[in-house]
Amino acid sequence: MALQPIVTLENVAKAYGTFTALHNINLEIGAGEFVTLLGPSGCGKTTTLRLIGGFETADSGRITLAGADVTQQPPYRRDINTVFQDYALFPHMTVAENVAYGLTVRANRKPPEERARRVREALSLVGLADKADRMPQQLSGGQRQRIAMARALAREPKVLLLDEPLSALDVKLREAMQVELKHLHQKLGITFLMVTHDQQEALVLSNRIAVMKGGHIAQIGSPSELYDRPATPYVADFIGAANLVPATFLGSEGGFARIRLPDGAMLSGVAVGSGEKLREGQAALIAIRPERLRIGESRHGLPLTATVVDQLFHGGRFQLELRFDQVETPVFIDVHRSSVADDGAVPQPGSRVPLSVAAPDVMVYAAEAAA
Repeated sequence: MALQPIVTLENVAKAYGTFTALHNINLEIGAGEFVTLLGPSGCGKTTTLRLIGGFETADSGRITLAGADVTQQPPYRRDINTVFQDYALFPHMTVAENVAYGLTVRANRKPPEERARRVREALSLVGLADKADRMPQQLSGGQRQRIAMARALAREPKVLLLDEPLSALDVKLREAMQVELKHLHQKLGITFLMVTHDQQEALVLSNRIAVMKGGHIAQIGSPSELYDRPATPYVADFIGAANLVPATFLGSEGGFARIRLPDGAMLSGVAVGSGEKLREGQAALIAIRPERLRIGESRHGLPLTATVVDQLFHGGRFQLELRFDQVETPVFIDVHRSSVADDGAVPQPGSRVPLSVAAPDVMVYAAEAAA
């Protein structure tokens, strides 16, 4: 069942001088969803977040919150709060005073008893009720991140905006905070909208992901939809890892394609990217996830052959860099150590190896779609 929209963007555009940051964006975010705007620097994701928060004004289009037009309203008039990348805590205030700050300003001022209750509840939600009297500089990076979250939640907003909230944390703490953030969203049931360039973070946390490119939404869908059926090579390469290999499209039947690789290998029964209309003989790209490739021949897989260029050790797995004949683009495959008798059994640089991949795990796109 479709969720009732809580945030809607209709043909929203924004330019800075001669640079257009957003091109007529249309986006609906359902009440209670966790939606992530994902993309590289300059793609428009932060601009979109700032427009929704009221920190920027759209040049054209309409933004609604719970059905009300907020396009021209300032941030304090919107039932939205933001967790910033640098947390923006006041160093001269205690933890409790930082959390209470948003409840003391004129537009959202609450009586002292109400403020105290909300501060206690917000700190309890993030597991820091015992740190109320500490100063921010006495806390770790992960604790400061949670204080910033508590301050945003104390106002009980309809929508919580997260501007790369975990980017300042080290890898292990970042992974731990991802779990906490997901649990917090499930517990509260309010709408979260996050901006990140970290694809793994988006996959772990989101109900839906909007992949952005050049001020447009390239594709929006659930993590599994984007991962398993990316609409373009760009989305395939940005959501997870993807091996992109040039090929020639030879035709299709029943929605499945036949292609030829530069070394002459013929593959049939592969899936055509959504919306793609390719012509016979047209230059194409195939996309294969590294985990879908298998070393060795298979009766049920499409046969390939490649040369090992390098072997990278990742602890629990090896990553092999391969090259297909007459293809400069590297191809990567993961070999888990549990799947080989010993490390010496892993193919060495310079060796030729047979590969196989199931036809449904190969996607084909027009080569120009990668531009």
